Amino acid sequence: MNSRQDRKSEVAPAPSAPRTILLPKKLRAAEVAALLRGLRHPEAGGPLTLDFREVEDFDGAALALLGRVAQDLPGLTAVNVPEAVARAGRGFSRSPSGSWPAKPAEPRTGSRAGRFVRALAGLFLKRARITIEFLSMLADEVFHVAAYFRTRKGVYPGEIGNQMFFMGYGSYPIVCVLLFLVGVTISFAASSPLERFGASTFIADIIGYAMLRELVPLMAGVILAGKIGAAITAELASMSVLEEVDALKTMGVVPERFLMVPRLVAMTAVVPLLVGLADVCGIAGGMTVSAIKYGTLPKEFLDRMVNTVDWTDFAWGLVKTVVFGWTIVVAAGYKGLTVGRSAEEVGRATTESVVLSITLVIVIDCLFAFVLY
Repeated sequence: MNSRQDRKSEVAPAPSAPRTILLPKKLRAAEVAALLRGLRHPEAGGPLTLDFREVEDFDGAALALLGRVAQDLPGLTAVNVPEAVARAGRGFSRSPSGSWPAKPAEPRTGSRAGRFVRALAGLFLKRARITIEFLSMLADEVFHVAAYFRTRKGVYPGEIGNQMFFMGYGSYPIVCVLLFLVGVTISFAASSPLERFGASTFIADIIGYAMLRELVPLMAGVILAGKIGAAITAELASMSVLEEVDALKTMGVVPERFLMVPRLVAMTAVVPLLVGLADVCGIAGGMTVSAIKYGTLPKEFLDRMVNTVDWTDFAWGLVKTVVFGWTIVVAAGYKGLTVGRSAEEVGRATTESVVLSITLVIVIDCLFAFVLY
């Protein structure tokens, strides 16, 4: 009898004591990965409790850990889960079918050619609708800016100054550095063909003409589209997602005027300064290369350039850059104010804004080329 009891005690070992792991304040991917490695090789087989009481900083890895606790690891529980983590975890673990109802499939009627034509027509109508909405918004902004200069009302005080600081002071370093490098590149690229024909003295003419009329406005437009256009779209899209734009409409404020007019006025005001600085930097880049390769003195370079270009070249470059700036701001505002209601839409709208702005800048520059040449 005693020997049977001894064998029974050997077959059924005593249950292990429950354990509790106090999670750190910062629970990110590295900490979660280390914790999961330890859970795959447990020291004892007893119940395990993850205590979230100290967790203050977390990311998606912490939410994935909650999902593992709920589904994959029996005997593992979580306690003292902060409300923010629990709320994010519920959203993280929500089934797609409960969040996004499946879109009913369209009946496949007609021939393949007919479906292709319908799809092509639908795409054309969508692009036409977007174009009409964009042009309508551009016309509205022209009206709102004119109304602001007439009444000086409808804009938050000081916002124009803030936007001028952001667009001008925040953009001139990158604009000047890049245009200086463009001037250096164009000088090197133009010097070889000029030397081949014995016309290296014309490098000042080429740099002055190219910088004032084409390269500075185009490069400034591309830089402003990437820096300022993306920032405007991200800001306005975030306001739309957080329903701040709806709150403005509820208060009787026109968002297209309250939010867009300061940016358009600021862009118009800072563009001459940016264009002037960019012209100086681009010409300085060409002058530096000319001095290094041919020993041309700065005064000699400037005298030759001034004999070729005149103030109309600078004026046309300034006009083109102002048009580019307006186009960028309106495109960014259009994408920002027509965004969907999710964070994913904010990122998508920002990307589309940059692509749309750069495309429009190049198209408008091509139209200017037809007019000027």
